[in-house]
Amino acid sequence: MVEKDKSTQKGSFILVLVAMLLGVLIGLMCANTFGRQPEAVPSKMGEVMDLVQENYVDRIDVDSLSEDLVRVMLTELDPHSTYLSAREAQRSAELMRGNFDGVGLIIHREGDTSYVGQVMPDGPSAGSGLQAGDMLATIDGDSIVGLPADSVVARLRGPRHTSVVVGVQRYDASMAKLKSLTYKLRRGVVAQRSLPCYTMIDDTTGYILLTSFTATSHDEFREALRSLVARGMRHLVFDLRGNSGGSLQTAVGIAGELLPMGSLIVYTQGVHSRRHNVRSHGGGLFTRGRVTVIIDENSASASEVVAGALQDNDRATVVGRRSFGKGLVQTEFNLDDGSSVLLTTARYYTPSGRCIQRSYDDGTDEYYRDYVQQLIDEAYADSAVATIRDTTPYYTVGGRTVYGGGGINPDHLFLYPHDTSFVYYNQLVSRRLLSTTAFAYVRTHGRELLERYPDAESFYQGFRVSDALIEELVRRGERMGVARDPKSLRAQRGLMANTMAAFIGQALYDDALYYRIILREDDDIKKIKRL
Repeated sequence: MVEKDKSTQKGSFILVLVAMLLGVLIGLMCANTFGRQPEAVPSKMGEVMDLVQENYVDRIDVDSLSEDLVRVMLTELDPHSTYLSAREAQRSAELMRGNFDGVGLIIHREGDTSYVGQVMPDGPSAGSGLQAGDMLATIDGDSIVGLPADSVVARLRGPRHTSVVVGVQRYDASMAKLKSLTYKLRRGVVAQRSLPCYTMIDDTTGYILLTSFTATSHDEFREALRSLVARGMRHLVFDLRGNSGGSLQTAVGIAGELLPMGSLIVYTQGVHSRRHNVRSHGGGLFTRGRVTVIIDENSASASEVVAGALQDNDRATVVGRRSFGKGLVQTEFNLDDGSSVLLTTARYYTPSGRCIQRSYDDGTDEYYRDYVQQLIDEAYADSAVATIRDTTPYYTVGGRTVYGGGGINPDHLFLYPHDTSFVYYNQLVSRRLLSTTAFAYVRTHGRELLERYPDAESFYQGFRVSDALIEELVRRGERMGVARDPKSLRAQRGLMANTMAAFIGQALYDDALYYRIILREDDDIKKIKRL
């Protein structure tokens, strides 16, 4: 007999135990269907756990093992039922709430060093004197050099009205040497806006970007709509690209701002819940003007509720690429130790009757493999119809045919760019070279830029990336094994320069400026203008 390394042996045992207990649970759940008492489930689990605690050769962390068991069990139900530890549940609650307690700094990480990536303009540290590009050296007198990023963030965060002392290093005016500075920061409420940008992209076209659906998103959306309508908006471009969802209630509220009173927005139904129709209540701020919704493969859940409702009611033209395909509704159940279970309790359906949930009958791994295959298929597609797998027809209120089958299919498919000059650009992006080169420029020129451009608008209008900075980007790429590509540089220089300008503006001012600058070279926005 060959002995295994003890840590490997223990890890293998835990996997076997989790699988065994999972098998017991599934078997008992099936047995319940034929009259077996449900009390047998916890008693069987308890019996096996007792055997482990009393007889296993090594000490076992029973709490950790129990969490592993719950996670695996929920994964077997569907891809979106999940377990959240107490810490994960707290973080999830903060994201859904839209705020947390902290100092209001965005941390930029390079190697084992943490920098101030942005001083949030409305956060507790605004006006403190800290600048983007400052290297974080100490927190409350303790060196943090080499400390993991999550540990740095944990040291900065804490209860509101408490203080933390931060030591930083910053280049002096001559850029010849670093000087040490200390700041005492008072913690407070840090808002996490889910709507980082709204703007007018021409005289009559407004643009709103929503990155998630949180408790504050509806109010943020109404604020943006009011401002844009007052500025003459008659066409709204609603950007849901990359929005992975959030609160169904918030999605309903936002859709209601764009739909006439009484419009069916969504309905939900499950084995333990009867069909529940949700309609708009009226009083929407923009129920008549033109609407275009942009989605992509990372638009999911609540994003698909909104896109589907507007599409099925013939209220919006949906453009982009097929969405993720998540049509399951999770309910959060809190446990005694602060952890929680997100359990799928219903499916949602668009007004035409589509359930856009992608099939998970073959398990979670196949579920995500199918998603990857979707991306591959669409990379070579030449029309929206070419990406439709389920040809079951559904009909909008105006009689147009739409399809379900694993996502919202756009009315106009925006193809991935097939230009080979993007290969070089994507290599630079994948190695984070555009963002790190831009941030290095902020570290050395941040003070100068803030003096030259006193606000975000003057930076937007006046700043342009120089040839010298592009050359620095290329040389950094070469040092990381990305060979210079003169043809791609000629073709994509404008995109490279604009993206770096956006990163620089974000660090010095705010996220809204980043997105405004990005819009200048956004191919999807250019395509919408041509529709």
